[in-house]
Amino acid sequence: MGVERRRDSQWWYGRWEVNGKRFCKNLNIKVAGQEGERAFDKSRAKAQAELEKLMASSQEKGRSEELLQAIHRIRTGHEVGAIPLTDLPDRWAEIPRKKKPSDRYAAQCKSALARFADFVTETDPDALAMDHVTPELARAFLEAEEARGVTAKTWNDTLKLLRATFKHLRRPAGIVDNPFEGIPTKETATVYRRPFSPEELQAIVQAAQEDDFIRPVIVTGICTAMRRGDCCRLRWREVDLQQRYITVKTAKTGQTEDIHMFHMLADEIALHPQEDTYVFPEQAAMYKTNPDGITWRVRKVFAAAGFKDKADEEDEPIRGRIHADRKDGLRRASLRDFHSFRVTWVTLALSAGVPLELVQKVTGHKTAEIVMKHYFQPGRETFRKALHAVMPKLLTNGTATKKEQALELLQRMNGKNWKKVRDEVMPLIEAI
Repeated sequence: MGVERRRDSQWWYGRWEVNGKRFCKNLNIKVAGQEGERAFDKSRAKAQAELEKLMASSQEKGRSEELLQAIHRIRTGHEVGAIPLTDLPDRWAEIPRKKKPSDRYAAQCKSALARFADFVTETDPDALAMDHVTPELARAFLEAEEARGVTAKTWNDTLKLLRATFKHLRRPAGIVDNPFEGIPTKETATVYRRPFSPEELQAIVQAAQEDDFIRPVIVTGICTAMRRGDCCRLRWREVDLQQRYITVKTAKTGQTEDIHMFHMLADEIALHPQEDTYVFPEQAAMYKTNPDGITWRVRKVFAAAGFKDKADEEDEPIRGRIHADRKDGLRRASLRDFHSFRVTWVTLALSAGVPLELVQKVTGHKTAEIVMKHYFQPGRETFRKALHAVMPKLLTNGTATKKEQALELLQRMNGKNWKKVRDEVMPLIEAI
């Protein structure tokens, strides 16, 4: 144990032992001169001083570990067991949760944790377990992520993932201090999705008419503001064609959404036989095995409607781009995709005067969860009338009951137009 030099190396190395654990580390001090020379002895003295610092730090950490072990023994009756970094993804998956994460999200998290483990062991071969990760290693990994070109949002998500993982596994891993605690998140520059205008929605619906596979999913997205996966996996038990309502528990948030069914969607759903659990069984199967296939088909319809990044021919008109360049990030930002239907629904509804509470009732945003659950329960008929009065004719098919049409005309009656309104109302009243 002590300072040593290695053959064919220009650096001093240090070896030491603490609590039965052996360490060997490059001291980052260059070997100077030849043995017996003053420069050689001077560089060796510097290396010895650096080794003593590392030994003192290791001993202090060892005492902290011993204290933690003692406290843990008192509380549980057994020793703290180190968690190897290679086990980090699997141990993350075992953390108790209220709601099981989706397969896609779980895969992303496990990939980030595996990438972190690989970085640590490559940077410091002696750091093999979670309790070996220092704040310096934590910051070095995040600096490497930034150098890799990820967006600020992705960087923040990775930081939060690692911070939370180390927090939840702190006791079984024997960690005294969370190495990611105190690292601030970055400011993000969000590129927002663009909503479609009613005319643009019409163009998209028209472009999808000949595609019997993706048209039902697009129509569902336009009419309900539901996410792509919920549209593809819409179940018959969630559909009330008679009352024209969809009651669905969303996969992402677990919130139950009560959504009025516009005529365009009701007409589309009526085309499908009730022979399966899912309203659109083929689409549900593709989303489960190949969700990117859904995205590809949606983009194909968008391109036919004029939404793409560049024209195939010089004189070909483009309604709008689907991507935007980022200042940072590995991929371009999405301007128009399936989620844009959700943005469009909310934008059109709020712009047209639909109360915010009704919009949040459809989208299931958590910021309004308490209000929606405990204080606001609009009747379905009130909801139906409010939506039909303000949403684009594309969605409602321009239809309303005779009574609703008559009431709307009477509300517009004044001293100047009463004769004209009377002539329009009388046939409606006779037809009721």
